Formats: sequence, structure tokens, C-alpha cells
Amino acid sequence: MKDALLFDFGAKKDFGKWSIINDGVMGGLSQSKASLDADAVLFAGEVSLKNNGGFVSLRSALGNYDLSAFKYCEIRFKSDTKRKFEILIEKDTPFYLPKFRVKFGATKEDWEILTIPLKDFEISRMGSTVQQGIDPEVLKGIQRIGFILADKQEGSFQLWIDYLKFY
Repeated sequence: MKDALLFDFGAKKDFGKWSIINDGVMGGLSQSKASLDADAVLFAGEVSLKNNGGFVSLRSALGNYDLSAFKYCEIRFKSDTKRKFEILIEKDTPFYLPKFRVKFGATKEDWEILTIPLKDFEISRMGSTVQQGIDPEVLKGIQRIGFILADKQEGSFQLWIDYLKFY
């Protein structure tokens, strides 16, 4: 059995080289930042639809992540909004190539643990669903993992993430 892949932003403060990628790469005006809080990383900002904007994201460093042996993704988080975020898995990083994603959101204002079967991720291209479900074989050689808010709604948000684990 392969060891879990764990991004622990709480106890271990394993923030590493995660970075912000917002819609400014396409001329948008959304703003976000990430900072280590007492027991989590705080991803916060303001989504703007001006200038064809509409998304903010927090993404891991480029790497070679093999998720093919795992069946589940688990996240411990809380948020100040009921908006839907997405966990994003990128096999290829160019924006126009398909990504794997699953939506999640807070149901209360306290910490939640959400366990998602990897088979429930969908394949999307530029925000539109291409296919429901993914073949575990395509989860070899993942280049980047992240979080994105691209719900076509203006406004501020705060998302605290304690950890993200694949097992």
C-alpha cells in the first residue's frame, strides 16, 4: 500500500511553494492571497467579473505526483461563505488542456472534514465538464494540485485549509 500524499498546512505548516494564480493572467481584476494562520492556510480575496475576470486559485508547486494508487481525497476546511470551491488536479498545466476537479463548500462556519472518492472527480476543460469520472491510470504523472474559486460570482471569500490528503 502506497503512503498517503498529505499537504498539512496546520500542525506541520507544510505550505512549501504553493502560489496564487488569478484571472489577471487573462486581464481580470480578481485578487487573492494565501498566508499561514494558527492551524491552517488562509486563502482569501475578492473575485471580480470586470475585464472578463472571474477566478482565483491557490496551486501547489509543479511536481510529479502519482495519485493512481489512491481512492480518496480528504480535506479539512472551513469557510466564511457558502460558495463552491473546487479541488483541482492538473495532469498538464496549460490552461486550455483538461483538468480534473470536484466541487466542495462549507455547510457550516466550523471545521468540516470531507472525504471524496477520486472516481467522483470530473474532467473539465476551461470550466466546462467534458466527462464525469476519471480512470485511475490517468492519475499518474500529475503536475499540480490546487484550489480554485470560479463560480462566476463577485465578492469576497475566506477559505481555511488544515490539510489535503490523498489515500
